[in-house]
Amino acid sequence: MKYQSKLGERGQVVIPKPMRDSIGLSKNSAIEFEIKGTTITLKPSRDREMRNFELALKKYGGSLRKQFLADGYTSVDRHLDETRGFDETRRK
Repeated sequence: MKYQSKLGERGQVVIPKPMRDSIGLSKNSAIEFEIKGTTITLKPSRDREMRNFELALKKYGGSLRKQFLADGYTSVDRHLDETRGFDETRRK
């Protein structure tokens, strides 16, 4: 995926929507920048991942059993199978 954009007078650049969508950026997303030579790389900040993790801890209060049952899962293994894809070798 390749797009062009222009640098605004205050150094701002609009990241094209298809690119934002493909890496999960939305309004107020934290972004990390890295420069190597003449290349600038940007990626979603790990702070966002930590915020999501902290929210999950608050939501589930340290125990996922009740929430898993409420969501229709019969076990944590079933949830992991759905999330990661079933892999029989993992259980041997």
